[in-house]
Amino acid sequence: MKKFIFLVVFCIISFVNAQAQYDNYLRISGDMGSIVNSQRDKKFGMGGNISWMITDNLLSLNSNNFVTLGLKAHNNPYGEGKFLSSINNNKDDAFNYLLPFVGYRITQKGVENGFFIEPRIGVAIGPNYTAFAIAPLAGYAYNAVDFSLYCDMGFGNEESPIGKKQFYNIGLSVAYNIKL
Repeated sequence: MKKFIFLVVFCIISFVNAQAQYDNYLRISGDMGSIVNSQRDKKFGMGGNISWMITDNLLSLNSNNFVTLGLKAHNNPYGEGKFLSSINNNKDDAFNYLLPFVGYRITQKGVENGFFIEPRIGVAIGPNYTAFAIAPLAGYAYNAVDFSLYCDMGFGNEESPIGKKQFYNIGLSVAYNIKL
């Protein structure tokens, strides 16, 4: 019974804090990068992500920090693979993955202007491949547009289509942050 009362009190406090959120943003990005440790030819890959950023009022009580929830997709073709045709086919011509993630964005002045860093963790999911992923992001935002560098690192138990158990995808990201 004590656990139930604690859970109810925790939920009420969380709900009150959630109602006091200052800002919410929707981040939509285009990402361009390459898998640097591939056993295959190292072609350029493209993708993007969509994430929801919520002002952190629970952990640091700083209106410049944000909790992020998002989903990233990336397609890195190799061999005869093309960007669009290699996304969902049965050929061995690309390394594709979806990356649902949770992150924490630390900013200077908020989402719309200034430098930021955003450590993120999640699970990279691809055809016949899953991996624990760490995906840090760092950059600069100007007038709600952010320019950043990212490094998606996946660590799995089985060999991926690139011929390794782990992958390192390094690239550039350009995003627009929409205030909700």
